[in-house]
Amino acid sequence: MKVSVIMPVERIGGDAERAIESVLRQEAPFPFELILVSAAPLATGFGTGVRNVIEPDRNPATRRNRAVSEAAGEILAFIDDDAIADAGWLATAVAYLDSHAEVLALGGPDPAPEDSTPAELIAETLLATPLIGSGVACHENRPGIFAITNASDVALVNLFIRKSAFRGFDEEIGYIGEDTSLVASLLPHVIYHSGVRVFHRRRAFPGPYLRQRWRYRLKTGEMLARSAPAYSKNLKIKAFLIVGAIAIIASPITIVPYYVFTLILGARTTRLPMRYWPMLPFAFAAHHATYFGGIVWGWFRARIFS
Repeated sequence: MKVSVIMPVERIGGDAERAIESVLRQEAPFPFELILVSAAPLATGFGTGVRNVIEPDRNPATRRNRAVSEAAGEILAFIDDDAIADAGWLATAVAYLDSHAEVLALGGPDPAPEDSTPAELIAETLLATPLIGSGVACHENRPGIFAITNASDVALVNLFIRKSAFRGFDEEIGYIGEDTSLVASLLPHVIYHSGVRVFHRRRAFPGPYLRQRWRYRLKTGEMLARSAPAYSKNLKIKAFLIVGAIAIIASPITIVPYYVFTLILGARTTRLPMRYWPMLPFAFAAHHATYFGGIVWGWFRARIFS
């Protein structure tokens, strides 16, 4: 078996069904299998080439590790059940890996799908805007093929790893960042490839998006407090905290420049209709405040209560 595609699934239907179908429709000139890993048996009805691995533990790292233990493919491909794989997703990734034996892992962009709502497109804009967004290559949909230097530049929603290089996701971390230490251990043999693309559903702004980002940044703060190398050596995180602190202290004189700056950069990136553009600076303010507060509180909580 050439590739084992691993997808954690809660239930069949909606986004999950579209995600499964996008994998089964892949234009791939090699055999591959799709492993759906879930807490309870799924009534799939998708025919041959699809297996259901049961893992009652809802820890996402445990689920994926369990699926890998039963995978037959020499290459592991990870995708989420709210993402749609581009038609050439598998073929493009495998062709690159086959022609570059030194590459151990590969990822690519994860833009929002075309049928996204305005609330989802606001979330995409917050993640995709250079300089003031997530700072993550896959969320910014950067063009080109290059070796990454930061483990977070590829995401588990769109990640290929040679099975021979797989050492397991961190089950102690669980949700959010369970793949970071593994990807970091494979650097500099990890490639970002803009032709390896999935379309990933975004959490709607403000509520679902900000709650998700708060949980993510709490984990970032906790990892900083524990001096985890992939986080403590990340200069982007330190720069963000310094700039954020300065902006808070000097807020009376930074409000107008902030509004103009975020509006210009956000408008250049967004797929939103123009009537939504004046809202973008306020969305960025909520986004940045959530990031800053989450990191600081996560660090403080880990230091004081751990």
